[in-house]
Order: sequence, then structure tokens, then C-alpha cells
Amino acid sequence: MTTATRPLLLLALVAALNAGCGGGSGNGAATTTSTDAKTTSTQASAATLKAAVRTTIHANVALSLYVLWHNRIPSWATRSTRGPALKALRSAAATRRKQGIQIKNLSGHYTILSIALAPSYTGATVVVRDTRTVAPFKAGRRLGKAIKGTDHSHVELHRLANTQRFVVWRVSPVQ
Repeated sequence: MTTATRPLLLLALVAALNAGCGGGSGNGAATTTSTDAKTTSTQASAATLKAAVRTTIHANVALSLYVLWHNRIPSWATRSTRGPALKALRSAAATRRKQGIQIKNLSGHYTILSIALAPSYTGATVVVRDTRTVAPFKAGRRLGKAIKGTDHSHVELHRLANTQRFVVWRVSPVQ
């Protein structure tokens, strides 16, 4: 791999991970017991919604890794990702496809650092740390050494109507 190619690959990797990256090992949601039925119901709802957020983040990570290697958006993408986040994934995939570059995930994990539900429960914000080792390929051949990196992302999720489902809407780097 040439010296000029490496920064482009790192940039493509960071863009792809920021576009749809997420975390796996989530924070457990503790539910306290209360004699007030309304309070207990609200806490259970919050715990259920946080679990739905974790599920969405997990699906988004799987989608992001798929797109890194295949450079296309699969038909199932909108189950976890929509809006500007999906647009960014599509754009990054198109750029890599034009360059003939594929990114293979060698190892990695993600961690959900925080989940904050909107007071109305219509959305959530999540901070995710993703640590990965990837390898760039071109024309079926590996380019140089593996690239290791850690990405911190702020993920905005939107809730789908009154369901317990969320979609990743926007992903941005944590400053």
C-alpha cells in the first residue's frame, strides 16, 4: 500500500464507522421496585425501550460491517438505519466502490457508553466506543498492514411511531 493510499483508507474507515457504527456490550438497565404502579410501569417502559435501543445499535453495527465489505446497501438496511445515517453509509460505499476498495473486519468490539431516552420517549441518544482492526483490499488482494482504530460516536435514534422499535438516524463523532 502506498503512503498516499493509507490516509484515504483510514478516512474511508472512519467515515464508514461514523456513518453507522455502534456498540455491543451495553449498560444494564436497572429497574427499581416501587409501590406506585405508575412509577413501576414507567421504569419498565424505559428499561424496555433501552433494550430496544441496544438491539438497534447492534443491528446498525452489523449493517456497517456488511457495507464496509460489500460496498452496497442491502435491502434489510432500513430495519436499523434511516435518514442521514443511511445516506452517509450509501455515500461511503459508493466512494469505496469507485476506488475498488473493500474493508474487511478482522476483529473488534463496541461498547455502549451511555443511553439517554428523550423525555417523550420518541428518541434516544447513545454514545458508542468502537474498537476495530480492519484490512483494506483492492481487486481481491490485501493492501498493506491491518489498520487499528477506536471511534467514539454520538448516535441519534428515532422511535418508530408508538412501537418499541428505533432506527439510527444520525451518527457524528464525539468531539
